[in-house]
Amino acid sequence: MSAPAAATVTPIRLPDAEATRRAGATLAGLVHGGDAIALVGDLGAGKTTFVAGLVAALGGGSAASPTFSLVNEYPGGRWIVWHVDLYRIERAAELVELGLDDVIGDRRGICVVEWADKFAVLPPDHLRLELAHAPDGDTRILVATGAEARGTELASALTAELLQPSR
Repeated sequence: MSAPAAATVTPIRLPDAEATRRAGATLAGLVHGGDAIALVGDLGAGKTTFVAGLVAALGGGSAASPTFSLVNEYPGGRWIVWHVDLYRIERAAELVELGLDDVIGDRRGICVVEWADKFAVLPPDHLRLELAHAPDGDTRILVATGAEARGTELASALTAELLQPSR
């Protein structure tokens, strides 16, 4: 039996911070309770800006970087958003204190993990969003991928939505 064909990955250009927020807002219309989202990218790549758009579109208010609190909870919207930042976590043993086991997969909301490539904390079926600086320095490049059914579904839907011409 042959392996399934790999999904085509289409990089999406986000010309400014507002486009990055809009991309987050677009994802808000696609997520369901229990979804897990990995955000990967260098400092300043737009991860928190993306989350701000997601949280605002879900009705959860304003999102800020959870760098010092490590986990921010935004309960006021359609879904609770647990926004986790692993940047300052140095050892896997520290992860226990974050309570991720309590929020990842919780059907009352979604869990978004910045710096998710530092530790394997998300389930295999998740959406992976990579944000990177484009060579011009201002534009960001977003690549959405998923390894299993739900993650792949979200990646495909988000990419399709973001590639539609503006109306």
